[in-house]
Amino acid sequence: MSERELDIERPETPVRVNQVGYLPAARKRAVVAVEDAGAGALSATVDGDVTSFTVRSTDSDDVVATGELSEPIDDEDAGEIVRQADFTDVTEPGEYVVEVGDGAARSVPFRVAPDVYAGTLVDATRLYSLKRSNTRIDDPVTGLDVDPGHTQDERAAMRARDEFHDAGESADVGGGWYDAGDYGKYVPPATLTVGQQLLAYELVPEAFEAEECDLPVDVPEADREAGLPDLLVEAKFELEWLERMQRPDGAVYHKVAGDTWPSIDTLPTEDTQQRYVYGLSTFGTATYAAAMAMAARVYAPFDATFADRALDNARDAFSYLAANPEPTFRFDDGQDDGSGPYRKDDDLSERFWAAAELLKTTGEDRYAEALHGPLADVFDKPVRAPVWNDATALGQWAYRSAAAADTDRAATLDAAFVDRADAIAAAVEADGHRVALDTDDYHWASAKLALARADVLLLANEIEPDERYVEAALDQVHYVLGRTPTGYSYVTGQGTHPPRNPHDRLVESTGVEIPGMVVSGANANGDDDFLAGFIAETDAPPAKAYVDAVPSYSANEWAIDYTAPLFLALAAPSVRT
Repeated sequence: MSERELDIERPETPVRVNQVGYLPAARKRAVVAVEDAGAGALSATVDGDVTSFTVRSTDSDDVVATGELSEPIDDEDAGEIVRQADFTDVTEPGEYVVEVGDGAARSVPFRVAPDVYAGTLVDATRLYSLKRSNTRIDDPVTGLDVDPGHTQDERAAMRARDEFHDAGESADVGGGWYDAGDYGKYVPPATLTVGQQLLAYELVPEAFEAEECDLPVDVPEADREAGLPDLLVEAKFELEWLERMQRPDGAVYHKVAGDTWPSIDTLPTEDTQQRYVYGLSTFGTATYAAAMAMAARVYAPFDATFADRALDNARDAFSYLAANPEPTFRFDDGQDDGSGPYRKDDDLSERFWAAAELLKTTGEDRYAEALHGPLADVFDKPVRAPVWNDATALGQWAYRSAAAADTDRAATLDAAFVDRADAIAAAVEADGHRVALDTDDYHWASAKLALARADVLLLANEIEPDERYVEAALDQVHYVLGRTPTGYSYVTGQGTHPPRNPHDRLVESTGVEIPGMVVSGANANGDDDFLAGFIAETDAPPAKAYVDAVPSYSANEWAIDYTAPLFLALAAPSVRT
């Protein structure tokens, strides 16, 4: 099946911009495709002899800026030659377009404003509310109107026997967010997502306020009276589900799901199959400990009781890890028959993250001793963008920012963050579309990876402020919001050409567009039949291996951890640029 059979019309956008817009004081660039270098019908280009551009106000039609395009750049991953238009001097709030070739080609409209990303941040926060399970949703903003789904999770069955439960015994694991386009709920991406949300709040609390998102769910009155920011309202909902996944000895089960995949058009209320609690892992237990230790700090000013409980949860999880030093991943019968695997068989980096967050929260020697002893190898690991199966950078950041950190070790980690940021920035500056992705990085969840690298740049900027880091981080925002070789924004509801056909059961079954979902993006590996067929048919270069089609789950599905790095990537530059 091809895009043509689904009547999907790709954007014809040779002049590419962030389709949402730019901050007034930030660097602003458009990318202009001037020559197809092998992408065939996937590329729309302008006359290669064009050397200048114009920026025009959409309100007055006045020309507000003109300039010369850059020298040609061979963007091999996009399969084309591009030039860049720098219109940084356009700082007056308003709506604009970029034109080239005497107006023969123009960009989609975009805004320049201090609050240009505020709506995207609100959509990203509300997204998690709309993705709540076991919750009545009646949202006047999107029109989503669904009854509580998967209420059977309050009496899910234990799939396997262990020290605390018999197989088939009922367990209350209700609540939490649906992980992605499916209805499973998984500990590893949940803990990483909450960790990134809490990190964004800790670094830029002024970017997140109470009652700013018009959340489509009931918020406890105590949380409203305490002034709990909406982002923390949602993170707390997921943390409370995670609590239900913890055993009395501190270990944490792996996931909640059914035995079969429901069809793509199945409503949450229609998926009435028996749900099970599957598996258990030390790496998931460690990331749980880290997220709970963060929660103990973040929620203390708002809800001391919950913060204390979170710290107890983290301590219990860490005690389990200390008593079980070898990595384990328990796999139950039928565990992956109707849900994603999220498997990892080592846990060193996750144990380090847990100990570092507990050290940062408590300052206790116990955690320092673990970090400087059996976990010490992580100090020397390179800084990498955080993803669900690699929490190295989150642990390294937590340690270097802990008051109880060893000064020399913290300085070494500071240098590692700065070195990594220098490398990412250099790669961005050399790329035609200024994307922090190498050729091999156009794989499943490439858009998330670009945003995660933006977060590494912003963390380095906290250590050693450098305009290059912020500029390169914003370049990743520009990428996911539409300055792409495909002409698509990779965030639903954002820009002129967002994904309109995501692989998502809630969207497909209700017909309601849900904004704020960062989809997987370009994936040259073609990890589903639909995308593989498209790549074979078109010979798409890596950065154009994307289809806005429901069947393509490896290019057009969302997951909770895909949107997670967007919070820091949008909030920090908005507050500090």
